Amino acid sequence: MPQQDSPRSALVELGAVRGAYGVKGWVKIAPFDADAEVLRATRNWWLLRDGARERLAVTAVRRHAALLLAKWEGCDSPEAADAMRGATIAVARDEFPALAPGRYYWVDLIGARVVNRRGVELGEVQGLRNNGAQDLLEVGGAGSTLLVPMVDAYVDRIDPARRRIEVDWEADW
Repeated sequence: MPQQDSPRSALVELGAVRGAYGVKGWVKIAPFDADAEVLRATRNWWLLRDGARERLAVTAVRRHAALLLAKWEGCDSPEAADAMRGATIAVARDEFPALAPGRYYWVDLIGARVVNRRGVELGEVQGLRNNGAQDLLEVGGAGSTLLVPMVDAYVDRIDPARRRIEVDWEADW
């Protein structure tokens, strides 16, 4: 059985358990991000369900179409895997792999202040989405939501340490 433990940092939910795969305790995971980069790179996951959390020691992960297949210690039968259906999979933020310069995890941008070139604060990042062409910052403030494309033409600077994003954008666009 996975051990009970507390995380070293905030947990970030990254996928949902969809049930068993095969007869050896493999579990189907629907990642919330199509790349599933963090889930594929880390081996310390957390299973969240019914207000409880369990630390999982993941021994293997592989892609299966849009899903991931995962195997962890203590889950050795299809019944055990299927009993986790509906739970959420999370990873401690401090275990995310380092990114190349100029790349950011979305979770690190949520709550950042967005300021335009004239120094006008447009709001805070409420979320991010992808429209198929690029990522979009959902900036909330003053009773409206702006969608700012995350492209060099509009994003001048991202400073995660200061929780600030500088953009070439106006509130009435």
